[in-house]
Amino acid sequence: MIDPTVNTNQVTPIVTTGLPQNAPLRLQSQRDYTIDGFWTPQTYMLQSIQKWFFEANLPRAFSALSIDRNPTLDEILQACWPKLHIDHAIHPRHDAQKLLDFADNQYDIVYSHQVLEHIPKPWLAAQECVRVLKPGGIGLHTTCGFNPLHGPPAFKDYYRFLPDGLGELFSDVDIIVKEGWGNREALIYNLAINDGHGDLGGRRFHPMVGQRNDILYPWVTWIIFKKHDEPHR
Repeated sequence: MIDPTVNTNQVTPIVTTGLPQNAPLRLQSQRDYTIDGFWTPQTYMLQSIQKWFFEANLPRAFSALSIDRNPTLDEILQACWPKLHIDHAIHPRHDAQKLLDFADNQYDIVYSHQVLEHIPKPWLAAQECVRVLKPGGIGLHTTCGFNPLHGPPAFKDYYRFLPDGLGELFSDVDIIVKEGWGNREALIYNLAINDGHGDLGGRRFHPMVGQRNDILYPWVTWIIFKKHDEPHR
């Protein structure tokens, strides 16, 4: 879903040199995804995803499919591949559980951002995301391990996923990254405080809280994988 908590105006300069010919065409900046110096529930995750794509030296990608609108991930991917063409499968026109308008093995990258928890049968959506991905293509999907109920009445909220559970949704892939971010202090703050940023409790953290990650308390989770070159029999 669209993430209103991210400030894309804050930039930390970087230098990229010595790239192989088939590497992504990286821009000369990275976002830090904080707001006025505060961390959000997605800051650590977005920084980690951005860092992985900037450093992975993947083959050049030309086509991508975004499940719903995901401007933050669009930005990260197009920073790596400025000419990347992105199609969007947006509900209700498209049902992620049955992507009828998209061919097998069509895209270099398929991704979603905080969407899977809102899909009635996310295992079917996962199958479809892999089906339309080219052999050797990259899948990127983020979701919630914890979050207050959100979405209604616009859309429903069905599930929460720990990193291992998220990984089990996808078949015929090699998992490269399977991670989460959260910590006890952030969860307590969310439950105890309404800091005025939406209706979902406390969502702005001091960097000392935002930078701390405890695998026992994942708030958000994400996965990056590569589709098998040949289906495993």
